[in-house]
Amino acid sequence: MKIKNWFKLYSLPLLSGFLIGTSYIPFPPWALFFCLIPLFLFVEKTESLKKVFFGAWMTQYILNLIGFHWIAHTAAEFGHLHWTLSTLVLLAYCSFAHLQFPLSALLFVWLKKKAKLPEYSHLWIIALCFLTVDSIWPMIFRWHLGYPWIWAGVPAIHFTEFIGFIGLHVYTVFFNVTLIYIWRHRKENRKKMKLATGALFSILIFMNIVGIVRKEHWSKTDAEVKFLMVQGNIGNVEKVAAEVQGDFIGHITDTYYNITREGLAKYPDTEIVVWPETAFPEYLNTYYHRRTTVRRLKDFLREQNVYLMTGAYTRDRQTKQIFNSLYSLKPNGDFADEAYHKTILLAFGEYLPLGNVFPELKKMVPFVSDFGRGKGPTNLEVGQWNFGPQICYEGLFPSFSASLAHQGAEILVNITNDSWFGYPFEPYQHLYMTFARALEFGRPLVRGTNTGLTTGILADGTIIPPGPRNTELAKQVVVKYKKNPPQTLYSYFAGYWFLILNLSLLITVGSYFVRSRKH
Repeated sequence: MKIKNWFKLYSLPLLSGFLIGTSYIPFPPWALFFCLIPLFLFVEKTESLKKVFFGAWMTQYILNLIGFHWIAHTAAEFGHLHWTLSTLVLLAYCSFAHLQFPLSALLFVWLKKKAKLPEYSHLWIIALCFLTVDSIWPMIFRWHLGYPWIWAGVPAIHFTEFIGFIGLHVYTVFFNVTLIYIWRHRKENRKKMKLATGALFSILIFMNIVGIVRKEHWSKTDAEVKFLMVQGNIGNVEKVAAEVQGDFIGHITDTYYNITREGLAKYPDTEIVVWPETAFPEYLNTYYHRRTTVRRLKDFLREQNVYLMTGAYTRDRQTKQIFNSLYSLKPNGDFADEAYHKTILLAFGEYLPLGNVFPELKKMVPFVSDFGRGKGPTNLEVGQWNFGPQICYEGLFPSFSASLAHQGAEILVNITNDSWFGYPFEPYQHLYMTFARALEFGRPLVRGTNTGLTTGILADGTIIPPGPRNTELAKQVVVKYKKNPPQTLYSYFAGYWFLILNLSLLITVGSYFVRSRKH
């Protein structure tokens, strides 16, 4: 009986967790417009802080278990943990990764009591609490309900040049809330509910119509560049051995040389070759250019007479700090521009949080890297082209790409290595979340990976079919683009949605606080 009562009490938040988890990439977004309804109904009717926290906590636990179960694979592959321990890592992740769900629920219940919120405002305040806390809560993998729109491929994805994919997330949350409102008042005020329904779907239709128009706009280009995207398919064992012990370096570089030669023989009109993140397993800054491996790379470029963009390492001579970098080299082997050093590092992958404050922590988890941070978004000028470099994880941050666009980037270049994460969830999640930047800022994006998915997307949303995974690959990607493309509206306020949401919540709730004090 207790178990039955427990499920009865928490059935709604459990249902929301399932709906959200099964509507996120790579699932079709079948429940996107009603996945939050059960949770919001539960939060609205629950008075107990303890119960509302636990219920919303279970929502995030279930969605994490479904959508981000690849954390277990990563822990086993990257941390060399037994599957028993990696499963515990997953369960810990599920417990703490997205506490914005229970924290926003707590915030609403507290505000409801303190500000004496009127009943008609409850759903809208719940939505604002959720969006506000969600916008500021730190996440390793910053996902939201706007990204499934690009997976669905609807025309409205082009409306993001005005509001970003975070804007689609906000619309999705309020769509859920409005459906509850319409259903709840469908009998007592039919005319008003018809108007509300019409407004809700009119906005959706409007965004899609504008999206169709903007897609046509971005399809008109005046330049093109031909990339050869090289996928080395280097195993994690070889990569770690090369980084730590210097083993397999010759094998890795020979693999890239051979694949590139074959690709250039097949596509002799290639203008730029792209190798993925840390493809060149050596330091590539000037001090190390006397090394045999670096001299061989220069000789290879002279032989093939082609530009190269490659992931490699940089080691500062003074500080001994190592950087994850992207280098651009001319056909004569010289640098085409200064190297870009990765700025936004992956927690627990490229740095240990609090590791610099408590150095002993680094000794406890020696498998976590300790890379230095770059100086911020910096474009690379390669020949006649102006590229905006992103290394892996950086493609998930709109403000980062906005800065590249404002510096004059015409094409975004993302290099990554998803070999640690399993298949198919994380690779597709990462891919489409990165693709979003091309649509937000009107710049094509090419993505070179170690094991897949190697592909690209044009500014008009055309996706270049990715090559096969876990195989050696040389794929030509022809990118049509606009020279000196205009800045999108979203590029001017990317990264500031959290301020809009915070102010909206503050003003709304503040008005009720003032009203309650007067009465």
